Amino acid sequence: MNYEKVKTMILTILIVLSSILTWNIWTFQPKYETMEIEKTVNEVAIGSKQELRDIVRPHQVIFHSGAKQYGSIENAEIDKILNMIGKWKYYNVRKLADSRSVLIQSLSEGQYTELIFPDRIPIELYKKVLNFEDQDIPKFEFDRMMINAKAGESQEGYIYFYSTKSNESYISNVNLAAITEFSEAFYKKANLYNPYFVHQLENKKTIYLPTYRTEMKRYTYYRNPIEPEQLKDALFRDPSFVQKSFVPEGEEFTDEASKMTVNHNTSLIIYVNPFRESEAVIGTENIIQKSIEHINGHSGWTDPFRFVYKDDFNQQVIFRMYSDEGYPIFNEIGLSEIIQEWGQTEIKHYVRPSFNLELPINPETQTVTMPSGEEIVTKIKDKKELNLELLDDISLGYYLVKEGRDSSVISLEPGWFYQYDGIWFQFPLEEEERVYNGLE
Repeated sequence: MNYEKVKTMILTILIVLSSILTWNIWTFQPKYETMEIEKTVNEVAIGSKQELRDIVRPHQVIFHSGAKQYGSIENAEIDKILNMIGKWKYYNVRKLADSRSVLIQSLSEGQYTELIFPDRIPIELYKKVLNFEDQDIPKFEFDRMMINAKAGESQEGYIYFYSTKSNESYISNVNLAAITEFSEAFYKKANLYNPYFVHQLENKKTIYLPTYRTEMKRYTYYRNPIEPEQLKDALFRDPSFVQKSFVPEGEEFTDEASKMTVNHNTSLIIYVNPFRESEAVIGTENIIQKSIEHINGHSGWTDPFRFVYKDDFNQQVIFRMYSDEGYPIFNEIGLSEIIQEWGQTEIKHYVRPSFNLELPINPETQTVTMPSGEEIVTKIKDKKELNLELLDDISLGYYLVKEGRDSSVISLEPGWFYQYDGIWFQFPLEEEERVYNGLE
């Protein structure tokens, strides 16, 4: 064997070894230990988790039949409607050019159903409730959804999304069978619901109020306190570094940056996380979705709460407690609300009641007959100190009353409420203006 053959063999062996080593390097998969993603909210449960459609939902449905209106605020009825429209396929979403005038003309015959939400909802969020065929749809917000009871010339159904703030309208098509199904199940039976009348506010917003007097129940509940230690474990980054101290009003929990106060006098829990981010927060991701996920993170829905308000500029979201029937519950210091304010990535301010409502104390509930909508509108107009241009809304509801400073009893009293310059107030009624029925 000469020198050249030996050299060729050695070179061949080296090439083969190099190929084997290269292959092993390419295909080598080291075994790393799985690293858990750090949680922003520790796993605790002070209440329950809720689906988006249970929190972001209409608070009123109105059936327009010619010059007449019928409607409901009942949870059960609105649930049936949401179940049906959530199964439809929505397509060809587009903006109406001259939104308000085109919408009014399209619905001029008055045969349509209106779903009214407490505040504006981004369509990107509600795509999780409604079934859009095309995921790439225009971005817009709406607080009213209208279902046209008549099909167009193309034999398609029309659904409108309207914003009372911007006066912008968007339209979507659905299959004609969907409109037929809805009409058979709800619209053709509209006169079985309570009659409502149209009232236009000075700011041009249209609201619907009950034509006749309304019978409402009075409730009394035991107040079931939330365990502060659980909420501490949910809100602070590292609960092991949190210090607890007693203050005249209750308890305080603090770490190096944040503080949670449990006030026994007001029955409120207030968590403050100082805003240390330098960047502006305008235009951040959907704050409604973020807020719901945050509360779900510690199963924080202790009573039936719903989304009622958002402020994009201040990154604030408010959820309000609702009664079993579907009436909003109010309280002047916020005992019926969960309020959240966000920074760029973290929650800055979180306020909520420190209790939940257990089963009613009085099973044989007393009822109260409340004045009609027309009576209340007349009384509000008679209040000379009110600037009617600042009147935003009028609604039946409940006022949450804590019986005494340290009492374990909570009452829900029926009442009329009006939103004035963004704030809800109870309209004062004389005792003779309420008709009490049943037990005292």
